[in-house]
Parts: sequence; structure tokens; C-alpha cells
Amino acid sequence: MSESRRPSSGGGNRRAAGVRRTPSGKSAKGGAAQGSSRRGSSKSTGSAKGTSRTSSKGTSGAGTGAAASTSAAPASSAKRPTSRTSVSARHAGAAPKGAGNGRGKKVAATNFLNYPRAGRKNPWRWIPSLRMIVGAMALFVLAGLGFAVWLYNDTEVPEPSDFALAQTSRVYFADGETEMGKFSEINRTELPADEIPDNVKQAVVASEDSSFYENRGVSPRGIVRAFVNNLQGGARQGGSTITMQYVERYYTGTETSYVGKAKEAIMALKADQELSKDEILSRYLNTIYFGRGAYGVQEASQAYFGKNASELTDAEAALLVAVIPSPSTYDPANDPEKSTQLWDRVITRQVAEEQMTPAEADALEFPTTVEPNSENSLGGTNGYLLSQVRNELISEGFTEDEINTGGFTIVSTIDPAIQENTVQAVENLPEDRPENNRVGTVTMDPSTGAIRGMYGGADYVTQAQNDATQSRMQAGSIFKTFTLIAALEDGYPLDSRWDGDSPKTFRGGWTVKNFNDIDYGRVTLEKATTSSINTAYAEANLEVGPERTMETAISLGLPEKTPGLFPDASNVLGSASPTVAEMAEVYGSIASGGVHRDSYVVQSVTRPDGSSRYEHETTDTQGMDEEVAINATVALQGPPTQGSARDLQNVMGGRPVAGKTGTSESFRSAWFVGFTPQLVTAVGMFQPSADGTSEETLTPFGGEQNITGGTFPTQIWGDIMSTSLEGEEYLEFPEEVQLDNETQERSYVPPPTQEPEPTQAPEPTQEEPSEEPTTEEPTTEEPTTEEPTTEEPEPTEEPTTEEPEPTEQPPSEEPPADEEPPADQPTEEPPADEEGGEEEADAGLPEVEDLLPGEGQGLGGGREGRDGGRGGD
Repeated sequence: MSESRRPSSGGGNRRAAGVRRTPSGKSAKGGAAQGSSRRGSSKSTGSAKGTSRTSSKGTSGAGTGAAASTSAAPASSAKRPTSRTSVSARHAGAAPKGAGNGRGKKVAATNFLNYPRAGRKNPWRWIPSLRMIVGAMALFVLAGLGFAVWLYNDTEVPEPSDFALAQTSRVYFADGETEMGKFSEINRTELPADEIPDNVKQAVVASEDSSFYENRGVSPRGIVRAFVNNLQGGARQGGSTITMQYVERYYTGTETSYVGKAKEAIMALKADQELSKDEILSRYLNTIYFGRGAYGVQEASQAYFGKNASELTDAEAALLVAVIPSPSTYDPANDPEKSTQLWDRVITRQVAEEQMTPAEADALEFPTTVEPNSENSLGGTNGYLLSQVRNELISEGFTEDEINTGGFTIVSTIDPAIQENTVQAVENLPEDRPENNRVGTVTMDPSTGAIRGMYGGADYVTQAQNDATQSRMQAGSIFKTFTLIAALEDGYPLDSRWDGDSPKTFRGGWTVKNFNDIDYGRVTLEKATTSSINTAYAEANLEVGPERTMETAISLGLPEKTPGLFPDASNVLGSASPTVAEMAEVYGSIASGGVHRDSYVVQSVTRPDGSSRYEHETTDTQGMDEEVAINATVALQGPPTQGSARDLQNVMGGRPVAGKTGTSESFRSAWFVGFTPQLVTAVGMFQPSADGTSEETLTPFGGEQNITGGTFPTQIWGDIMSTSLEGEEYLEFPEEVQLDNETQERSYVPPPTQEPEPTQAPEPTQEEPSEEPTTEEPTTEEPTTEEPTTEEPEPTEEPTTEEPEPTEQPPSEEPPADEEPPADQPTEEPPADEEGGEEEADAGLPEVEDLLPGEGQGLGGGREGRDGGRGGD
């Protein structure tokens, strides 16, 4: 003790040493710091004493803080940093002194929004506070209310006259420059509110908006119902009241978006505030579209009943209201059954609203309407194109009102040059063509499905039915193509052989004949296609199954509900009755390598402001394997080169063509459907009966005694395609390929033989026969495994009292290979320009006294063909 108090120069060192002997709880780092402090203090005796007092006062934090200061700093400077606190320390809640005393106190915000939140650690400091959330919501509500007030004050309720400003929609050809026509059916006469009959007002309220007199222009219940329906994935609804339906027509189209409905709701609210209910109802009935080009109840009354609105009966008023949701669809002239159902619905609702008694309702009868008048702007051949454009837009969700008043620019797929060629090709027919002879054509791009040309008739105003898309006619031998494809798919190659003798009776007593009962012997599938041999194809159809033929047609695009389309043996001979457009689409699937694409006529629709309203999107479906389509195309090149359509070789300048002719029984219809790699065209010709319920035999004209697919339909096809493909590249079809599934081989190589020559063969008057039954395929050349014929006629012999046997060359009087007269044809020899064996006019089908009606006049619905008959096209 005494030694430590001894005053000497080493006293400071002893005190420093005493510091070094602090308890072991001190850290090594602290010791080092103190050592530094000691070394620094030796430089000045004054500072050493002060350091000793500092160490004695705080053995932990204060001393350590002082020791941590730089050795060069004076003691007074070492104390200042201990009074400072960094920003991060303040946010973390630390205090420079007396931190324990500040525990639990709220840390002050560092900015106005207190974001990030002070006094919080990650991640909580980044989560907005409740105060901030509530404030933002309040601000949003205030902004919304302000916008709604501004929009309400800025919105004007439209006058009925404002709707006359609706813009005309114009339709253009595929070049986007050549105008085809326009839609502008603005035909309206306004009636004062007191002149609109009460029965119409009552009916529309009962049908369209039963709460009209109670609601404020909008129906919250209807909006909620529509919202729930939309969320569930149903057809989009708007919960529209009559007031909303009135104001939405100011926008020249029905708004389906939620924003659009909001605009309509605001206008409806203001209209309900400014106008009386009777005025709103009157304006609605003066502007609504009723179909037949009529806007407003007055014009609708004239269009449907030929009378003024003031003269409408209760039944007539109910019918006008019934067609409002979809005037084109529900017009009694278009769908009498549906219009009757909706008319009854309106009457039922009127009874529920006590507008009439049940007894009064029961006494009403469905009213008779007048025939609709076609719009003059649809006259001529372009009328069919415009009508097709309109129908396609409606199927895509457009309304007639929107089409007529939307001011759209509509670009079609119709090529103006191809369309001109199409019309000219029909006009090139002989002048003695009967007035009731009807022709329909469709030219399509198989790579897209776009329709490039169409002929539906001479004048849409005088004949509104489109013979290309609506008229149905029996298919005949163009249906053999589906059995051909089914056989290829099932493993039968093109050189598989089938029995071509005639007549031939199959199981069930079904008898089929070739034209003139010519025997072909065993023929290849390719030969049977070229010569359209009925008995060979009947055998093939029974082999693969009639169901396969029907399924193949459907897979390539033929509608399942095609009249006469049944899984019967005779379906191979064309008992079904498709439309021309349907057959163009189906053969287009073959031309595109088995890919089916729906045909279409509208490419795009643009709004007046330049924005897109609609753009077609092509959907591809693989209908059959590409290699099967290639081999089917190989077989289909036979009829245009060697068969009844062989004249196309001269017309097309050697351009490769594939296709098939067809003639139904008794020459009631005639077809040619064919394609090149670039285009496919279908041509159909028929003649409706006087009552328009069936087809009748085509009246001969132009020097042709029998109108078959190889005559005028082939001529029309050649005129269209030869001119439309001028300047286009000559593209070849792929060559035949070996299919992996060819397991049903039935081929054989016949022994070499010399073709016999008849002693007499008169020179044909018009054209050489396309197919001659030569000794290459007679029955006498069957292999030993086949049943041989007991006798073989001498090649040089010719019967004196009957026609030559099939082993001899037929005389030139033989009709074309694709043609045969009906069963009731006179016994005279056919014209010399016709060749045997190709197109049989009776098609192995029953008589056609009771054809099913198609869409409109002259549309045969086809028959099942379950009975026997003469085989052929």
C-alpha cells in the first residue's frame, strides 16, 4: 500500500498497471485499448491524471469508449463522439445515453407518410400502416365521386334525331379498295308519344323490362344477375333496362364491356331524371331495330303487316316485340317455329303483368306477315356476297343494328378478278338455258379457307336464296371420293382390284349396274375412280363399311346433319344432298394435304376510328394423313385427264387438275368439284320443281340431251379456273407414295394380251370416248384364282342384234364414261359424244318422288338409298 502511494515519476505507470489488473471479464480488445490509452498518457503528465479519473468512474462503457478513440486525439476530443447518434440508430430505437430510460416510447416519423414505418424492423417497416390504407381508400372514393359528378353533368341525353347520324358500313373486295356494297338500312318514321299504340307499349314493357315504371333507368338486380352470370362463364349479359337499351343505341352498337355499360348506366340515370317514363318508352320504340330494314314501330308495322302502327292488333304488337332481341333470326320468314315460341312468351308475360286476361290470350292467333322486300342495294350477283358477309358477321357476334349503323370498313376475301371470272363463266352458258336452271359455284383458297369467288344466282332481289350456300342437291359420284379415301386409310392401295362387272347383286339384294351394263372385269381402285365404275365402288364401300365412307366425309368437313347422309351401302353413289360451298370446303381438305379449314368470307372489320373490331383467325384440323391425301389426289387426276372431264386438258393448258364429276339419278343434278394446288372450285347445277320442294330432271339445252357433270358444270369450272390462274405458276401434284398401312393388297399383274379391234367403229360426232373397255381388263383375263368365263367372244365378231360384249371395243354411240341415262330413259342409243362407263345417272338409288326439302325452293334433301337401282354417278 505505502509503495503505491509513493510520489515518483513512475506513479502513473503503477496506476496503469493497476488498470491492467481489472477483472477477467474485460475483453482482450478492451485491454488493448486501455494499453493504448496508457501509452498515450505517458506523453503528457497532465493527461495521465485525467485518464485515471475517467477509468475509475466507469469500468465498462465509458472507459472503453475513451480507449477506442484514436491515440493522437486529446482527451477532451474523445468525449464528443459519445454524444452523437446516427440516423439508423435512431430508427432502431437506440439512444446515446440512458437507453434503458427511453424504452417503450414511440419513435417519431421521419416523413409525412411515415413510410417506411419508423421504429419497425424488416419486413414490417415496409407494410403500410392502417392510417395510410384508410387514407388512400378515402382519396380514391373522393376521386371517383368527383369523376362521376363531372361525367354526369357532362353527359347529354340523346334525342331520337341523333340516331340518324349513324354511319354507313362499307364492304370491300379483298384488295381493300374496290367497294362491293354497303349496309345502311336507315328507314325510320318517328311517331309522337300519343300516337304509339298502348298494346305495343304494354307488350314491350312486359317482355323487355317489367320493372320499367319503378326503376331509375338501371336495374341493380338485373346488373347483379348479369354479373354473376358473366362470372360463371355464361353468355355476357348487361342487365339492360329499356332506358339502357335506348341510350346504348346512341353508341351505334351494343356495349358489352363493363366500362361501356357504366357509360350507358350514367346516361340512363340522367335520362330517367330528365324525361318522363312515357317519353323514354316512345323514344325507345321509335329507334329500336325490328328487322327488314325497319327502325321504329311505324316502319316495322309497314314491313311486317303492311299497315300503320295505329292499326296493329294485340297479336301483331306481340310479334313485333318478340323479334326485337334478334330481328334477323326471329323473323317469321326465316324461322317460323322460333318466332311462334317467342310470340307465345310475350303473350304469357303480358298475362302475368295483368295486361290481358288468360281468356283474351287464348283467343289470340299467330298473325300472318307479308313477304319481306329485299333491299335494292343488294341487287345483282354482289347481293349474294353482301348477304354472306352479313350472315358471317352475325355468326361472329355482331348485331344487325351494329352492322347497319356502325360505320365499319369491312374487307372481304372475295378477289375481284376471280369474282368477275365466275360471273362471266355462268353467263357463257348457251342462250337457250332454261329459266329455272340454277347454278351455284364457290372458289376457295385451300391453304386458308378464304372464299375467293362465289355465284349464288343472277339477282339477289328477285331470288334471295343463295344457290352456292343454301341450295342442296344430290351429290352423285362426287361422293365416291370418300370411299376412295376410306379404302386408302384402311390399307387398300390404288392398284388393289375390284369387280367391275355389271349388273352385280350384293348381299341384301342390292343390285348395282354400270352404264350400259358394261363389264370391266377386275379393275384397280385408280381405274374405278377414273371411269367412275359403280359396281367396283359398291364392292369397295361394302368392304370398308358404309360407316367409314360417312365418317370420312364428316372428318373432311361435311356437316353431320347433311340431308341424306346415312351409313347405308348406297351412300357411295351420292345419296346425300350437300351444298356447293360444303363440297368446296371438303375437297379443299384434300387439296391442302388433309388439313381441313373452315371456309370464310370476312377478313377484317375496322371501326371508324381505325381500331380493329374483328380479324379472322384460321383454325386447322387434320382430317386425314397427308400421304393418304396425296394418293387420293393421284386417283382424282384420272377424271380430268381420261374421264368425262378430260376436255379440261385443253382448257387448262396442261395445268395439273384433280377432281370428280357427278350426276344424280334421272339427271336431277350435275356436279364437278376439282382443284389445282392453288385453288379449289365446286360447281353444282340443278332444277327445282314447280312447287320448290324437290329437284326435277334437268331440261336439255345447248345441244346436250343429258345434262351431266361432264358437260356444263365442267365447262363452267374450266372457264373460272383457267382465267383465274392466268400468270400463276404451274405447280405439280406430289407423286404417289407407298403407304405404311397397305396390308390389304389385292393387286395382280394381268398377262400380256393384244387389244382386239372391232370390225366396225363409227367415227364419233363430237368427242372420243374417254374410257373404252379393252382386253386389258376383261373378265376372260381373270387369274386362275378367279372364276373364269366359259366363253371368250372373238375380237372381230360383232353381234347383229345386240350391243357388243364388254370384251370388245364399244361403238361410238356409247355415252361418256361419266354419264348414263335414268332407268326410265327410252331405248334409243345415247348420243355419240357420250362414253360408256363413267357417269351413271341413276346412282343405284331409289326413285326420287319424295325428296326431303332443303333450305328454300328446289332443294332436294337426299334419300337413304336403301333399295336397289341402277349404279353410277
